[in-house]
Amino acid sequence: MKKSGTGSSSTDGDLALTIGTFDGVHLGHQHLLDVTKNIANARGIESAAYTYKVPPRRHLVESGPPLIMDPDKKLNLLQSHVGRVIVGDFLEVRDYSPERYVEEILVDRLNVDAVIVGDDWRFGQNRTGSHADLKELSKGRFTVHPQDKVKKRGKPVSSTWIRRSIVNGEMELAADLLGRYPSYSGKVVRGHQIGEDIGFPTANIELDPRVALPKNGNYAAFVDLGGERLGAAVHVGNRPTFDESRNHQIEVHLMDYDGNLYGQQLEVSLVKYLGRSQKYEKRKELRRAIGNYVTEAKKVLKDVSAVN
Repeated sequence: MKKSGTGSSSTDGDLALTIGTFDGVHLGHQHLLDVTKNIANARGIESAAYTYKVPPRRHLVESGPPLIMDPDKKLNLLQSHVGRVIVGDFLEVRDYSPERYVEEILVDRLNVDAVIVGDDWRFGQNRTGSHADLKELSKGRFTVHPQDKVKKRGKPVSSTWIRRSIVNGEMELAADLLGRYPSYSGKVVRGHQIGEDIGFPTANIELDPRVALPKNGNYAAFVDLGGERLGAAVHVGNRPTFDESRNHQIEVHLMDYDGNLYGQQLEVSLVKYLGRSQKYEKRKELRRAIGNYVTEAKKVLKDVSAVN
């Protein structure tokens, strides 16, 4: 699979292309990617996804909504579905008319043979172009394939719905919409070693500040460490017992693991919210509470593994 920028040169051959922000690469996005790959295979051409590393709304609004996943992980996931991922520059095309976008980007630069988009997809300056406009502007040079939204629980799957479920700590719902558990990647950094002092050593992970965090509390989780999946109890947010406020860090207690994790990259998939953190007057009370969460997390993960 290849990843490339928009560049100034055309592609080597015809493309079946899907276009979108693809934040989360959720079930709806996966449907677009699958259709794109199927059309490409049927025509004997290459499948590709055109996206932006930074979502357009984060350029148009002062901060924009938080991301479901960090941009690099999104690109890696897209690459697992199609032959090529093309990363566009939104600031270059934001003022293009629909006509200019079609001629300069889709025809001259990308040499598209088929374009696959969601039925509510918009393009061009101020989002003035629709898939119907795209079909008209194609002038028979490429085909256009608008796709209905994928539905779950009677509602269209959307990044907004997933983002809300994550922020509310509804990991099972988010997983149902994503097709996998919400996950976070980051490097293990040194903390105050309080967990180790009370018998539950933790890895402190710094996260991309642009990514949406779930509500504060404790979670059952799986951790990918060098290709091995391990069970974990995870704490998100402030530590009330120590009056410590922390931004975009999580604490991970790996079960049945005794090794040095400093500097390593971990991917943490949150499975279930177990409860909020409380302030304890004595360390032994905190130790007992953490022990209870670890026991509960083990049970949750055992049940999940049995189903999966």
